[in-house]
Amino acid sequence: MQSPAPVSSLLVELEAFATAVAQLLTGDNIEWQWRPAADEWSITEVICHLRDVEHEVHQVRFRDIIAAENVFLPGVTADDWILERQYQLQDGELALADFLCARRQTLALLENVSENGWDRRGQHAFFGPTSLHELLSLAVQHDKAHFDQLIALRHKRS
Repeated sequence: MQSPAPVSSLLVELEAFATAVAQLLTGDNIEWQWRPAADEWSITEVICHLRDVEHEVHQVRFRDIIAAENVFLPGVTADDWILERQYQLQDGELALADFLCARRQTLALLENVSENGWDRRGQHAFFGPTSLHELLSLAVQHDKAHFDQLIALRHKRS
């Protein structure tokens, strides 16, 4: 992994993403279930994915690496959850509220990490040795990819 941005910048981005998503998905004309093609995700599916990844991937990994040095961090193929958990049938607005709450929990979890704590290492199933700082950077990269996806979905139907 390339050298990640400073922790302070990454934390700002983590918070700003939640704000930007909330603003993007405010209004009456949001077509939560619309898919541009059968194999592409709807806004609801993206938000459900973000919600579950926040709870079950980011928060779990952050807690584990904060609690123990060199902890094993299992890999997750969260894209499979789209069908397994039937995201398309869920309530997108409720999923958004749940995601925003989860993101606040994540930020609260990370606000007390010491400067040296960001160097704490774990063993990621896919990426090998990684630090808390690197995991934070991965979370921000994940956000960016899905924000671009949400913008495209929002503007294709406007």
